[in-house]
Amino acid sequence: MPGYRVALVCIAVAFTLTGLYIGSELALTQGLAAGIRAVIIGSLVLCMMSVPAAVVGAQTRLSTYMIVSNVFGRTGAKLVNLVLVLVLLGWYAVTAELAGRTCYLTMADYFSSTPPQWVFTLGCSGLVIVTTVFGFQAIDRISLLFAPLLVVLTAYVAWRATTHVSWQALLAIPGTRVDLSTGISAVIGAMIVGVVLMPDITRYSRSTFDCALISITGNGLGAGGALILAMVPALAFHEVDPMKYMAALGVVGVAFVTLILSTWTVNAINLYSTGLVTSTAFRNISYGRIIIGCGTVGTIAAVIGIADRLIGFLVLLGLVVPPIAGVYLTDFFVLGRRDYSCDLHLRRRDVTNIDGILACAVGGTIGIFTYNTHSSITGVPTIESFVSAGLLYTAAEWLRGRTGRDRRWRAVVG
Repeated sequence: MPGYRVALVCIAVAFTLTGLYIGSELALTQGLAAGIRAVIIGSLVLCMMSVPAAVVGAQTRLSTYMIVSNVFGRTGAKLVNLVLVLVLLGWYAVTAELAGRTCYLTMADYFSSTPPQWVFTLGCSGLVIVTTVFGFQAIDRISLLFAPLLVVLTAYVAWRATTHVSWQALLAIPGTRVDLSTGISAVIGAMIVGVVLMPDITRYSRSTFDCALISITGNGLGAGGALILAMVPALAFHEVDPMKYMAALGVVGVAFVTLILSTWTVNAINLYSTGLVTSTAFRNISYGRIIIGCGTVGTIAAVIGIADRLIGFLVLLGLVVPPIAGVYLTDFFVLGRRDYSCDLHLRRRDVTNIDGILACAVGGTIGIFTYNTHSSITGVPTIESFVSAGLLYTAAEWLRGRTGRDRRWRAVVG
């Protein structure tokens, strides 16, 4: 598949209701100037992680699950998938809650009396669950239509906002909690799952150039552009909820239809991905039951109010997820274990890679510690999390080979 087509899909995915909320939160907490710096630095870090992850997918032609199985072993892959399932469920819950909130705010704008917000959240989530079980292919096609409309809508709203408040005035508005490290970690957390799962889409890419194009335009320019455009109207009207500032601009009807339909499709994809990952651990349970179970758990989290902790959720993702990519990229590029079709790799899947699991755990712990203690050397705790996992994994594998520990593993990996 041509790289530009995949890149356009990645760009469209970045312009979602969730992305608008993240941009609004960044704008109000960081301010426009610091928020833009956080987006630029975060996008650069994402690109540096995304390009090699994309190359792994293009060269192996395997899904992320198969790559993780080759690196961590089947049992280790289940642990990694458990982390990814929890993350994907978190994203599903956040998106479901924001969709319910958008419906509630829109109805409140037109009617004097409306049901509570949780009713709309349940309705939106139920619609997504049914769609994912019975009509996912149709909703996937709809997403290709409405995603570009949301890109145009976001750009139009940002332009209209600058006619109300000048750029100079926007830049002068201070943030409520200016912390560049938090801002950068939130930006990275918003897209890090897509970076780790890059092989799932780039295994269809034609070349390394396509991998770079997809990574830079999708996880870099697309995601960064969406967040920056979302910051402008949020600051201009001092509103986190997109529907509120869009109502002030008089585009509430068009905005509601576009936002809800695009969010509906994106959350169906979130739930679909969650179901696929979960099914690798529960092979005896039907796909439909897995989707209903995952959707129910995500709905409960949405009703509880996970979106109210959005920035904290994103920061956590930006610290604990990168080590997964750090380990499998180190295994591929540094240790040179690239031929996943060979007999050694096929037998390797049956062996649990304790070194990889420990490296991920320690890398995530280091990231959280450096963030909480403000002791980051680079100023971006995600980098410490990612790099430390790779270095620890390299050292552990080198030590394993030197000491002769676990001869069964040595026989498998050669």
